[in-house]
Amino acid sequence: MIAPAQPFEQEVLHNNKEIFARIVKELENAESEILIASSWFTDEELFDILKRKASQGISIQLIIADNQENLKLDFDELVSLGVSVTKIKNVGYGIMNQKFCIIDKQIALHGSYNWSVNAKKNNHESIIVTNHAQTVASLISNFDDINQKASLQRGETVIEVSDEPSSAEAKIENHSAKEHAISEFTKVLDSMIAAEIGNFDRAILRGQGYERSKFNNGDHQVLTKSLDTVYSVFINDIDVVDDKKRRLITKIDEQEVKSLNVFEENLNLQLQTAEIEAENETLNAKNKLISLKSDIAKNRQEIESMKSNKIVFHEKLISEIKEKIRNAQRDFVKPKFKWYEFIPVLFANVCLLSYLFIFYSSACYILLFAVEDAKSAREAGLEAASMEIFNPKALSLTFEKGGSGIIFILLFVSIPIFCALIKLFTKKPWVVYSMFAVGALLIDTSIAYKVSAAIYQMKYDAGDTNEIWRTTMAFRDPNFYLVFLLGGLGLWMLKFAFEKLMSIFDERNPDIATLKNNLLIQQLNEDARLEEEKVLLIKGEIYTIEGLNIGLEAEHKITEAQLESLPNKLNLLKEIKKTDLITGKQHIKNISTIYKSHVENDHLPISIDSLNDRINIFLEGWNDYLHEEYAIPKATEKSKEAFDTAVNWQNEKLRTSQLDKRVKI
Repeated sequence: MIAPAQPFEQEVLHNNKEIFARIVKELENAESEILIASSWFTDEELFDILKRKASQGISIQLIIADNQENLKLDFDELVSLGVSVTKIKNVGYGIMNQKFCIIDKQIALHGSYNWSVNAKKNNHESIIVTNHAQTVASLISNFDDINQKASLQRGETVIEVSDEPSSAEAKIENHSAKEHAISEFTKVLDSMIAAEIGNFDRAILRGQGYERSKFNNGDHQVLTKSLDTVYSVFINDIDVVDDKKRRLITKIDEQEVKSLNVFEENLNLQLQTAEIEAENETLNAKNKLISLKSDIAKNRQEIESMKSNKIVFHEKLISEIKEKIRNAQRDFVKPKFKWYEFIPVLFANVCLLSYLFIFYSSACYILLFAVEDAKSAREAGLEAASMEIFNPKALSLTFEKGGSGIIFILLFVSIPIFCALIKLFTKKPWVVYSMFAVGALLIDTSIAYKVSAAIYQMKYDAGDTNEIWRTTMAFRDPNFYLVFLLGGLGLWMLKFAFEKLMSIFDERNPDIATLKNNLLIQQLNEDARLEEEKVLLIKGEIYTIEGLNIGLEAEHKITEAQLESLPNKLNLLKEIKKTDLITGKQHIKNISTIYKSHVENDHLPISIDSLNDRINIFLEGWNDYLHEEYAIPKATEKSKEAFDTAVNWQNEKLRTSQLDKRVKI
């Protein structure tokens, strides 16, 4: 019984993700065989699927181009799993630019999509997924042809495929559209002849079997004579009468016309499909060329920008830094002593120290002794000395008080002076300025307050005022502001004068000067090293982009070659299809002529199945009587005996070549 044909299905996909998903789906659904032809194969996900399917026992054949890109995956892993991997060199037969896959000889996926990462992520691609029998057969034939050419290219012997299957292994079927059409035409003619010969009255033949079994009580030993009679009638029916001949010849002519039309339609459909594919490939190739040119130009522009801007900028900085290093190494000498600065600064420091010493010794005398001395003078009936902020007699009056007074006044004067000279104790600027500001402010304010209070107390004791001193009076007392300003100003001036004096000696210190210069050179060297590293990184980026451009330019040339070869490929395919159309039609006509000759000369090839059909009908009648006459076990036993007898009868006929030559076994 002929299996019903599958419904025709065909789909065109343009989205890269959908194309990839469909390829994965069809590979996963493969049950027996996978044929792949792809010029580029770099997709690791598809590679892993093939490894898994190969480990499951699926027959896989792979054809790829022998190029540098296809070295990214280890195809030896597939070979170790039993996969046939053929690499095509770009000589002899041009560039291997095929892109198709056939699953289980039923589904074909063909188009512009290479099995590469670039095709999946970047390119504009399209494929056709179809179960059209002629298209699938044509692609399989193309796949076999590529393998044969590759074998010739390698100098290997090409084994011709036999029409008859081998007992050791199944031969590859010839799936060309022409041979398929011829095979289908032959099958239809055989079916027509078998139907015409098999046109007999089945009820009569079954009744004859029943009567013969009844007459012989189901004895299988006499069944051979009955089968001889059935065979004789069958042979007589093979002899075609004139009416049957005319009917068969008419049917053969009709089928010839029908087969010729179907064959031509199929070839036209294949040509249309090929033209659509060529248009898609041309459009994709042109779009790809535009994209590649744009990428190459953009990369070149970026390289030029890096060379002319970034590298030049950093190299200029490196030159400037190295020039500073050379200057620092060449120009470093011990600074000369600047007498014109030292003498005025030293004089300023001596004067300021003298000023502060006199000022604060006067303040100390007023605070410690002036009030008591004024009381003693009044008690002795003497006139008390008037107290002033600057009292030149303060030191001599203090010396008269004894050693303790001198020590005390020295300690008192040293506190504000130490605040001015605090830089001697620390090199941290924020500590110097904060301590000086706080110390000077607190000390100067305290001294100013105490001095103004002491002077007011002496006035109060002398009767110049009758108002008792209050704290708030200090802010209205001129003496408070006079002491505060004169003392604070002196401290600030001494601080800056002393720092200047220290800086003059620091500049003359060879250790400090050398340390500063070495530190400067070290920092400059570090800056130069960082800039050189930046230049190296930029050059690395340039090398990477240049390498990418080399790949893009190679791909651009390959795409141009593909684009140029497309018209020739399409024209070649058209010529092949035209030749197939002419030769195929002629073959169909020749077969039609041969079959009509067989009909006219009574040499119809009849299948032995037609004879078996008659024998089975006869045995059905024979078994009808057995089951009617005997119990089921007995009837079953005798039916088996009858069947064995029929088999032995047929084997004997075959062994002794007693069957008519027209019966095809």
